[in-house]
Amino acid sequence: MTNKADAVNEAATEALANAMYRYSFGIVGSGRDGTEGVSLGTGVGLLWKDTYLVVTAAHTMEITPYEKLYFLLPGESLQFENSTILPRPLPVQIRRRLVLENPQSLLAESGEDLAAFILEEQEQELGQRHFYPLNEASISPELEPSRAQVGVLGYPGATRVAIGDNFMATPYLTFGKVAPLPSGYNPPSHVSIQYPADHTVPPHGLSGGGFWVADADSSDKLWMPSIRLIGLATMWMPQLELLIGYSIAEVIKFLMTKSDWMKER
Repeated sequence: MTNKADAVNEAATEALANAMYRYSFGIVGSGRDGTEGVSLGTGVGLLWKDTYLVVTAAHTMEITPYEKLYFLLPGESLQFENSTILPRPLPVQIRRRLVLENPQSLLAESGEDLAAFILEEQEQELGQRHFYPLNEASISPELEPSRAQVGVLGYPGATRVAIGDNFMATPYLTFGKVAPLPSGYNPPSHVSIQYPADHTVPPHGLSGGGFWVADADSSDKLWMPSIRLIGLATMWMPQLELLIGYSIAEVIKFLMTKSDWMKER
């Protein structure tokens, strides 16, 4: 029997998952020979200086940077079938698919694994619900290693569902504790979370997904699923059991180098 504390924790987890899901876009790339759906990735919808973007890892778009690209648009909520806490693949849901022909894209100029797709102006309500507001003042909180829980939601290839010769992408959610960074990575620019090598779902396809933490406000009498974006997943190191990504400060730095270009659009 589930006790009250477990039920509360489960409800909170599902509320946080829905908050992450509303900003998470699936990215389906097409091959240069016309084949569709040859790669899966994840992106985060951002509103940056009045520009709507989907920011992601650069390697998710390398095979189709100037051709046809599909986005799986996030919905309002996820379904939790027989929910007794994650991680696990989430039930299949039919989602709207947006096609971009020759999408306008931005790439980091110094070799960082960061990229962004420029979208058209969005309706205000849609923009508020599916594009996370980001500006230069967005600062990641100090996270205590081995204690802080970080959520990541995306579209790994391992959870896609085969339908004849095609497939349907399905979202996946998991949490990991903040972990010390390995040699060669520095705290101002990177963040890492634990992701066991024997995890049931290899994270290929989670690249470009956001690293999220609950952004609690102790002044609120009623708890709300407020979340904060602290980074972007870009690399898995199975030998170290780490999922590594750029910090939000590095994402902001990347976008600031492109701000003049966006103004000229």
